[in-house]
Amino acid sequence: MWSFAYDDWDENKQGREEYAKKKILDNIHNGAVILLHGNSKDNTNVLDYCIKEIKKQGYIFKSLDEFER
Repeated sequence: MWSFAYDDWDENKQGREEYAKKKILDNIHNGAVILLHGNSKDNTNVLDYCIKEIKKQGYIFKSLDEFER
């Protein structure tokens, strides 16, 4: 199960890249599993930026198989 999702799936609500960045970055925490929908152009446009910002905050990315329980 994910720990965060937002209405990025709604194709009528695109063109909100700053909103997407804020929603993603404001919800990062240890162990976060963020659901982002592939049909979102906003996600495509901000993903590189968000990954870099999250790494700057000291977080690392792992697959769910590597996640410690």
